[in-house]
Amino acid sequence: MKLQKLRNIGIVAHVDAGKTTLTERLLYFTGTHHKVGEVHHGNAVTDYMVQERERGITIASAAVTVGWRDHRINIIDTPGHIDFNIEVNRSLRVLDGAVVVFDSVAGVEPQSETNWRLADKYHVPRICVVNKMDRVGADYLRVIDMIRNRLGALPLVLQLPVFEEDLFVGLIDLVNMTLHRWSSEDGWEYLSEEISGDYLESALHYRALLEERIVELDDEIMASWLEGEPLDAAEVGRLIRLGTLAGSFVPVFCASAFKNVGVQMLLDAVVDYLPSPQDVKGTVGMDTNDGELIIESEEAGAFAALAFKVVNDKHGALTFVRVYRGSLEAGSRVLNSCSNSYERISRIYEMQADRKVAKDRISAGDIVALVGLKHTMTGDTLCAAEQPMILERISAPEPVMDIVLEPKTRQDYDRMSDALRSIVNEDPSLRLGAGSDGETLVSGMGELHLEIVVDRLKTDFGIDVNVGRPQVAYRETLTEMVEVKYLHKKQKGGAGQYAQVTLRFEPLEGDDIEFESQIVGAAIPREYIPSVEEGIRMAAMNGMLRGYPSGGFKAVLLDGAFHAQDSSQLAFSIAGREAFKEAARLAKPTLLEPLMAVEVVSPQEHVGDCIGDLMRRRGSIVQQTIRGETAVIAAEVPLSEMFGYIGDLRTLTAGRANYSMVFDRYVPVSEIIASKKAG
Repeated sequence: MKLQKLRNIGIVAHVDAGKTTLTERLLYFTGTHHKVGEVHHGNAVTDYMVQERERGITIASAAVTVGWRDHRINIIDTPGHIDFNIEVNRSLRVLDGAVVVFDSVAGVEPQSETNWRLADKYHVPRICVVNKMDRVGADYLRVIDMIRNRLGALPLVLQLPVFEEDLFVGLIDLVNMTLHRWSSEDGWEYLSEEISGDYLESALHYRALLEERIVELDDEIMASWLEGEPLDAAEVGRLIRLGTLAGSFVPVFCASAFKNVGVQMLLDAVVDYLPSPQDVKGTVGMDTNDGELIIESEEAGAFAALAFKVVNDKHGALTFVRVYRGSLEAGSRVLNSCSNSYERISRIYEMQADRKVAKDRISAGDIVALVGLKHTMTGDTLCAAEQPMILERISAPEPVMDIVLEPKTRQDYDRMSDALRSIVNEDPSLRLGAGSDGETLVSGMGELHLEIVVDRLKTDFGIDVNVGRPQVAYRETLTEMVEVKYLHKKQKGGAGQYAQVTLRFEPLEGDDIEFESQIVGAAIPREYIPSVEEGIRMAAMNGMLRGYPSGGFKAVLLDGAFHAQDSSQLAFSIAGREAFKEAARLAKPTLLEPLMAVEVVSPQEHVGDCIGDLMRRRGSIVQQTIRGETAVIAAEVPLSEMFGYIGDLRTLTAGRANYSMVFDRYVPVSEIIASKKAG
């Protein structure tokens, strides 16, 4: 199939906006599956994990392939819960377009915004769907305003909902100026008619806004449009596609996936407006010999692919890859340029969630799973040996919560370690470490994230564990700029060691570590400079105050000295480590805690109680708005104060309120709280 006939898209949204239900309808209406799966029945195709079906949420992204209008569409259904945001991150990294789903009542929610920023980061063109239009309180135009105001995007309204006696029965297509009215419950049949009556004025208004926006993209068409020449549907469609790919605006549609309304039009929009692999800017890579290069999607040329996910099943590791250039056959040998090792591809599968369809060959644009890879991790590049390169890697967020795990039987210690390594290899946002007493420590993005790890140990590996109380993953940082000169010199017996460094440490916002070398001339040979950075980062892992990992600083290598015989990479690594320790003593280190952006949706009569409770949790109220019959409270609250919050919130509001929470940033902890919480 030609690349122009291929679409690689993701379905992304806040939890419970209807992503998985929409994906099920896409499978149904394209004929890929003849029975509709339902999340609430636990039989959704893309929610195939035991943990997903028990909880009714998506935990791991799932890939499916459908056909529509002679096009092939690879779809990745992603999780909406913040704890599993790594799945959205790595999916958007390899996708060409996205369908962003919003709840018609809730509108733009916190995780919607997080996902939107990720799509911005990866320059992913997207279209928006205001879903659940059948809900009481649905407000299409209000959601559009939220897209504009909260996301900073320019929404382009392409459809208007049609209601009769408060029931969502159809939609107005502003491109073809047609009203579609659904006439059957299964959604297959709908009647198309001219727009008339009360709907006509509104349709003409939004059609005029649509034309005014899109003609700006073509000077020639704009000139004729200003002279009164009408735009035909083909011209309108071409300009919408042009603007969508350029990011000039985001087309907005309405639907009720659960009621099967609007799904066919959405499939048309994916084909008409979202990019093929050839429509997106080339992927940035680094040629290991010649520096930066741009990889264009084409079947010709040396093979290049990015491994974006690893899944361990009972038959071995499945490595999901996106192919950017060239082609590959099963049985071929490729280079993993990140580990500098060779991998043999024993089998290739096109995935339909957990069902595998064998393929003999893959080429540019394909998203598939490979079997037989032994050394490949998330973010690694697979390429032809004759043209080695490294594609832009996938960054994982730092975990904010820890738990201690201990197997219930001593015989399971080794099995638990192996199982945890397998789970952590699948999920780069998990970390495995050791506590102060040598116990096994697992770090993740939240309570649910870590709960799933414990659940998987039991269901997937048959290992029962004792679980310690979740703890906050604190960080440490320095608060003042200091300059340190350190000499590492060892001359007693055997080979000597010599390394001298002068470093400046500067506070930074956030919890990242930056390193910069300002060495000029030959004060320190180039091959030793990375060792200084390595020593600093290794020392930072052990912290400055209480052993928590350190971050939020920049280390600048200013000067140094070496010895022709006694200097080595080890010596400079030790010098970097000890220089950091010296800086930590001088730079007034402090403890940092994760601050969460919390959104509480509550009946208005309980707002005072909710705000008071958040304030008692050391929270600060950012904003309070009205959403229909409910109030929305936006607050910033330390993560350490949010354990067990859902139970307290239900008690305060008789079970009528809910909340969502996303990590915002690390902030300093007062000395009193620090001694109480982390001492």
